Amino acid sequence: MADDTRTPSGGGSDNIQDPDFRFLLESLLAAYEPILAEDLKLVKSLDKIVDPGDGPDCDSEIELANQIFGKFWNEKVAVAVLPADARERLGPIEKWRWCFLHIRCCIIFGWLLCRGPRGIRGYSYYLNRYWRCVREVLERPVSNPPTAAELRDFEVLVSALSDAYRPYLQDQLSTADASAQVAGDVISGKIDCETDTGEVIAVFERALTPAAVEALLGADAFAAHRQDPFFWFCRCWCLCAIRFGCCLARARRVRDIYRCLRFFRACLRDCFRPLVCELTGPTGCADEITIQALPGFLVPVTGTAGGSGFSHYILEWSTDGVTYHADSFYYPPIPPGNPVQGNLPVFGGLLGYFDTTLQGPGLHFIRLRVFSVTGAICEQVKFFTLSKKDVRILGVGGYFNLNSGPTDPNAMFVETVPLLCTRPQSISEVSFGGCLSVSGGAFVGGCENKSIKRYTLDFKPGFEISCATPGWTKFWEVDYDTPAKNRFINWRLDSSVLTSDWVDDCFIPSFIPPFCAPLTRVLPQSLLSPDCWKTLTGACEMSGLVTLRLTVEATDGSTYCDTQRIWLDNKNICARIRIDAVPKCADLFVSKFAVPPDCFTEWKLPVSGIAYDPYIDPLAPLSRPNDNFDYYTVTVTKQGGPSLQIPIPGPGGSCYHGVTRVGSCTQCPGDPLGGDIYGTLATFDLRAVDPKCSQQLPYNVPNGFTIDRQECCVYTFSIYAQDRTITPGGPHWATDFWPVKICNDLK
Repeated sequence: MADDTRTPSGGGSDNIQDPDFRFLLESLLAAYEPILAEDLKLVKSLDKIVDPGDGPDCDSEIELANQIFGKFWNEKVAVAVLPADARERLGPIEKWRWCFLHIRCCIIFGWLLCRGPRGIRGYSYYLNRYWRCVREVLERPVSNPPTAAELRDFEVLVSALSDAYRPYLQDQLSTADASAQVAGDVISGKIDCETDTGEVIAVFERALTPAAVEALLGADAFAAHRQDPFFWFCRCWCLCAIRFGCCLARARRVRDIYRCLRFFRACLRDCFRPLVCELTGPTGCADEITIQALPGFLVPVTGTAGGSGFSHYILEWSTDGVTYHADSFYYPPIPPGNPVQGNLPVFGGLLGYFDTTLQGPGLHFIRLRVFSVTGAICEQVKFFTLSKKDVRILGVGGYFNLNSGPTDPNAMFVETVPLLCTRPQSISEVSFGGCLSVSGGAFVGGCENKSIKRYTLDFKPGFEISCATPGWTKFWEVDYDTPAKNRFINWRLDSSVLTSDWVDDCFIPSFIPPFCAPLTRVLPQSLLSPDCWKTLTGACEMSGLVTLRLTVEATDGSTYCDTQRIWLDNKNICARIRIDAVPKCADLFVSKFAVPPDCFTEWKLPVSGIAYDPYIDPLAPLSRPNDNFDYYTVTVTKQGGPSLQIPIPGPGGSCYHGVTRVGSCTQCPGDPLGGDIYGTLATFDLRAVDPKCSQQLPYNVPNGFTIDRQECCVYTFSIYAQDRTITPGGPHWATDFWPVKICNDLK
C-alpha cells in the first residue's frame, strides 16, 4: 500500500546545516507563524473567538490554504527546493514560470485532499478547485458559468478520477473480506498508523493520465506547453508537490514539517534522475503466483523505470532471446491492470505482472524498454527459468462451473436452476454423487532442481479453507518416481483428470501420444489413465458437505495445495404411486367418479404416492443444495396406445411438474420415521378417457387415448421423480407403476 511520505532515492544534504534546506524550512515556518500566533492569542483571549457556526466553511479552508502557501511559495523557494543540477538544466525561471505557478496549485490540492477522510464526491469537489486554480495561473480562468468545452474537460477529469479510484475500492473490498489476515497483520505490526495514508495520492497519480492532463490545462495550453522540454518534469514536480501538501496536512509538530520538506526535495531528485531502466526480478528459478484481481498464472516483474523526461515503458518476453513479444503483461495500477504500457514511473517496485498461463516451463527472457519524451530509450534484458506451478481443483464429475476464480477458497460449483411452475429461477450450489472424476492441475516443474514428486487428493467432512488442519482422509495418490512417468503426456495441467491411474505404455520420448509399434518395448505403469473416485461406498454413505484437498510435493521438498468445497449426495430418491380407489390391476368404473355424468363437471380420480428425495444433511439448513429435489411427473399410458402427462396438482392447470416433495420414505438416518407415508400426487380427470367428454378438458388428449362407452382397457399410472445431483449416469431418479383396468360404463 502506498505511503505519501515514502522515501525517494537520491542523496542530498537535507538538514539544517544545508543553507537551501534551512532557507526552505524558515520560509515554510514563517508562512505558518502568523496563523499559529493568531491562534495562540485566541487561546489566551477566548472572548475574541468569533462564532464559527455549526457547519463546515469550505471557502475559509481555501482561504487558509492560500494564506499559507501563497506566502511560502515564491521564486526563491522554487529555486531552492530544486537539486543543484536541475537549476542549471532548467535555466532562468522565466523559461518555466508557467510550471512554477502551477506548483502552488498542486501543493494546495494535496493539502486539501488530506485534511480529512473523503469519498469520491468530496475528492471531485477538490479536483474542481484544483482545476480552477490551474486554469487561473495559466491565465485561462474557467468561465462563469463554464462553457460547454470547459464542462467536457471537467467531466474527463472526474471520469479519470473514477477510473483511478475504482482499484482502491476493489482493494479495500478484498481487504475487508480478509478480516483474519488484517487482524493478524495488526498484531504482528505489519499494519501501523501509516498504513493506507498515501492511498488517496496514489489515486490521483493514476488519474493524471495524458488525457487528464490535457483536460486539466485545456487543449490550447496543453498544445502550447507539451513540446516544452520541462513539460513532463513539471508533471513529476506536481506529483511531488501534491504529496508534499498531503504530508503537511497531516503534520502536527514542527518536526513533522521538517520531515515533509525533506521528502519533497528527495522526491524532486528522482524527477531529475537520468532515464533509468533496471530489472530486478524475476531471476533464477521463478514460481508462478495467482492474485484475485487478475486472471491466470502470473510472475511479478520488478525494477525501476523512470527518470528525467520519462514518457512510458513497455515489457516484452521471449523464449529464445531473439524474438520478443509485448503481449501477456498487466501494468499498474492493479486492478484493473493496463495491458498496453506502463504510464507511471516506478522506482524499485512492481513494473507489471507477466501472464504465464499459456507459457511452458523453462528459460524465458524479459526486456524492459523505457521511453523519454525526447525519444531516448533505455533498455535492459534479464533471463529467468519459469517454474510452472499449476495446483488447482477446477472440476468434479466433468462439471467446471465455479461462481468465482479457482484461487477463491470460498468458490462453489453452481448452476442455474430454471423457473419451473411455482419454483423461481435461482443460482444455486450443485451436488455430486457416484464415481467422480476430479479435474485440474497438479504440476510443479521447469527448473533443474525442481520437478513434481507426487500429488495426493484428500477429503474432509465440512467446509475447510486451510490445508494444514488435521482430519483429512487420503483417497488418491500419484507418484512420479521414474523418468518414464515424469514426461509431458503425464503432466496434470489445466483441466487434466487428477483421478488417474498408472497403466502400461510403450515409451516413445515425444510430445505426441505414443503409438505402440510391433516389437516396441512396453514399459509397465508409465502412462496415466483417467479413473474416478468411488464416493458411493454404501446406501446413504458419503453424503454431505466435504472439502477436497489437492497437495503437490516437489523434489526439493516444497509443497503446494488447493482446496475445493463440494456437496456429495449418494442418497437415492424414493417414488411410489397408487390408486387408493382400487387395488393394482383391479377394475375401475368411470360411473363412480362421473357424478354427475355430464361433460362440464370434473370427474376427479385422486392419485396417491410418494415423491421424496432425502435431504443430504438433515442437520444443515434445508435449502439448496442440501435440498436438491427437482421435480416429479405423473403419466397415464393406455395399453397399446398413447401416453398422457397430467397436470399437477390437477385436475386442470398449466403445470405438469410437481416441484415439492410428496409424502416420505425412511431410507437413511435422519429421514422422517414411519416408513412409507403417502400423499396426493395429482388428480386425474377421468373425462380424458371418455370420447364424448374429453374435448372439454383444458389440455389436449392424444388421439387413441379414449375408450368407447361400455368398453374396458388397461391404463398404467406411473410416476417419475428426480433430483439435481450430478452423477456419471445423470441425476438420481426413480419410477413406479400402478396398472388398473378402466371400464367406461357410462351409457
